[in-house]
Amino acid sequence: MERLKDKKGLIILSLLCCVLIIGFYNTWKDEISLKYNREVTIGRVTDFRYRTRSGGFIKFEFYAKGKLFEARDPDDSSWPKLVRESRAQKFKFYPVEYDATNPDNSKIKITKKPLEVRTLLKNGIKIKGKVENAYSVSESYVDLYINYTYRQRKFRFRTRIHKDRLPCGHMDICKQKEIELIISKDFPDVNNLYYLSYDRIAMKKAKEKK
Repeated sequence: MERLKDKKGLIILSLLCCVLIIGFYNTWKDEISLKYNREVTIGRVTDFRYRTRSGGFIKFEFYAKGKLFEARDPDDSSWPKLVRESRAQKFKFYPVEYDATNPDNSKIKITKKPLEVRTLLKNGIKIKGKVENAYSVSESYVDLYINYTYRQRKFRFRTRIHKDRLPCGHMDICKQKEIELIISKDFPDVNNLYYLSYDRIAMKKAKEKK
């Protein structure tokens, strides 16, 4: 009976060792592939959890070949080496490296500071958007609901603009009118009019004062 227990324990230990070896081998193989097929883009943190004893995680999304990918990294800089210069900030942008042959093989670089929106739009692409609706929210401001299509993917957002600066002219003629937008080529969710929204600018200023 004692020998049988020892044999079972040895089998379990052998299986665990095999699992670890396979895991390390697959990670090593992914690292080699990433090294030789590396592409750099921009990703957005969607969630994270930091833990002191057991490992946490950082969830992020990025675009590659016109498709949106969702990924997950450990929160620390364990092997394989990861860039973790500060704590991640939710919904902020950071550089992402991915394997051109397999974009699911990716890493997010958590730099000291997240990337600014103006950096994403610096070499932006000009495209046409369409105003779906326009609503007056005060004597001075109008909410525009806008959609646009990029690489067969449709995007929709809301922005609050002063009535004297509407990109479509007077509010009464805005509906269904085409307007010009600047979007990020790396992260097409990001466009100039979204961040020019009066309420979002006010919220950003309030956070910076804290």
